Amino acid sequence: MRMPCTIFLLLGALMAKPQEGSLDGPRPLVITEAVALPLSVAQVELAARNAWPYSFGQEPGAKMVMEDMGSGRLEGYARFNFRSAQLGSRQQTLGVITYKISIQAENGQCRIRVSHFSHTGNKNAVGGPIDLGTIYAGARPKERVPGISLGTAERLHEDMRTQVTARVREVVKNFSSRMRQTVEQR
Repeated sequence: MRMPCTIFLLLGALMAKPQEGSLDGPRPLVITEAVALPLSVAQVELAARNAWPYSFGQEPGAKMVMEDMGSGRLEGYARFNFRSAQLGSRQQTLGVITYKISIQAENGQCRIRVSHFSHTGNKNAVGGPIDLGTIYAGARPKERVPGISLGTAERLHEDMRTQVTARVREVVKNFSSRMRQTVEQR
């Protein structure tokens, strides 16, 4: 009796496959940061509002779209003017990467989430724009981009992700620094 049970157990174990997770595949790029501050929600929100013009507000096309006083939540949009470091002679690779900024003020901290990175190519290029669309945290999906090869699209995507991540991290650092200055001035 043990032998048939052992055989069925081994066959079942060999045929078992893991379920595909919902997080499999490419994930869009998201940059998050939390700033600890010894303040109440209202004070953290005020510090965030004061820090906006000196950080995210300096970015091209930046605007705050949701700023309900007292909700502790601020949202805005900005863009990053992209120029490829690798394909400098191609006008089609120029363009903008737009992104969304969500700031949540809480007791003792402020959470910053930068997401929805999307590339739009140069509309004035002779051959037309090359839009890569969503910027991913890892490798982009193996989808064809009209006007360029798959390898070029992957290199461009890597270049975009590197440049925009470095720029946004710098802006978030300025935002955090400005918020901490508010605490020191009290």
